[in-house]
Amino acid sequence: MKKDIEAVISYWKDPGDGSRPDPENDAEIFLGHHDEDNRKMHITDMRDAEPNYSLDTNGFEVHSIPVKERDWENEEIVRTEYFGEISDLIKRVTGAKDVIVFTSALRGLARGSLKPREFGGKKVQAPSPRPHVDFSPENAEEFVRSRIPGSAGPGALGSAEVLALIRNAPRWQVLGIWKPLETVERDPLVLIDSRSVPDSDYCDLVRDKTAKLMGREMKWVLSMLKHGSKEEQHRWHYLSDMKPEEVLVFKHFDSKRDIPAWRCAHTSIEIPGTENLPPRRSIDVRALVCY
Repeated sequence: MKKDIEAVISYWKDPGDGSRPDPENDAEIFLGHHDEDNRKMHITDMRDAEPNYSLDTNGFEVHSIPVKERDWENEEIVRTEYFGEISDLIKRVTGAKDVIVFTSALRGLARGSLKPREFGGKKVQAPSPRPHVDFSPENAEEFVRSRIPGSAGPGALGSAEVLALIRNAPRWQVLGIWKPLETVERDPLVLIDSRSVPDSDYCDLVRDKTAKLMGREMKWVLSMLKHGSKEEQHRWHYLSDMKPEEVLVFKHFDSKRDIPAWRCAHTSIEIPGTENLPPRRSIDVRALVCY
């Protein structure tokens, strides 16, 4: 049964002076400890209407994969088994020529349970509390170039090979693939309909400080989301009671930018009355997709 809900989205609070989020407090901002603009928003349930949503129109889709028991905390097993399953799924639903799955994040801690500087260094993470895209469009090449080596599955390409692959592709994307490990009862992932967000509502958060603490020598710029005006209405969506065989596929970036949806902000939300339930367990990965 369809379950639309009202929930708080923790936007970045724009000071109105043209300044960007402070890079010295990148983790504090990303985790909602600084610069909060909390707004109660309507969240539309996609249940029973899943075929109506598409990557190029909305920025996200719903798909399914077989459920397989495995040790999700074993990174080697995840890379050698699960990455291949996701690669096959993405090739099937997009028709892409090349798919490289990389960087997994396992989530099983309560939302808000980590201190700012703990968020990037834990094997098991908490849900992300602020709406964002994992990197800015200008940072897309650097992000995949620096992340794929060492975090992809067997036979992963090196940095130079990754750059050659995307620069020779007529079109390339970075997709997020999010799957619950148990039926979701709290802190679901929510996705924004890209058509409801003007580009001016995205703002860059430089995350070099966190990247360095995580041992990554890279330029990392994440796109935060603000709510620019009272008149506009961001359209948020989720999938109620999401099961382990269901996956959400959404866009971090698409080199084809003359379409309604070439990126998609996402976050988690608190559903009133679920605060004392066990933490949500899920896994999310990224995929470089070349056509």
